[in-house]
Amino acid sequence: MTLLEEYARLAEELGLGSYRPTSTGGSLFLGRLPDQPDLAVAIARYAGGESDAKLGYDDIRLQFRVRGPHTDYALGEALAQRVYDELHGLHSRALPGGTWMVDLIGLQSGPIDIGTDQKHRPEWTLNFRSEVHRPTPGRA
Repeated sequence: MTLLEEYARLAEELGLGSYRPTSTGGSLFLGRLPDQPDLAVAIARYAGGESDAKLGYDDIRLQFRVRGPHTDYALGEALAQRVYDELHGLHSRALPGGTWMVDLIGLQSGPIDIGTDQKHRPEWTLNFRSEVHRPTPGRA
């Protein structure tokens, strides 16, 4: 299981959507938002953060992109706020694949409205910093 999949499964455990990696359906996606469903969340990693050369700790950056239906701005905004409320401040827990998450901190104080997609559906982004313990052969 990849680290990004672990965060998708965490989001599912917290009730932020359903992650279905091997079938159609679901509302949590890795990387990019597909055309459907209207109400959906994509989780991606982006550049930034540092890794420790001796200890097995990595500081990673995650972006959650939320889309809502074009007919109900408030529904999408409410989901974006729930993403922030559920994730910001989580700490000291194992992710679903066994990776130890030290913390998960929002880099803004809530969701940012980034406009609409080609189908006029509103979108928001939320950026997070997360420290994880991931030992490798060269790091304890």
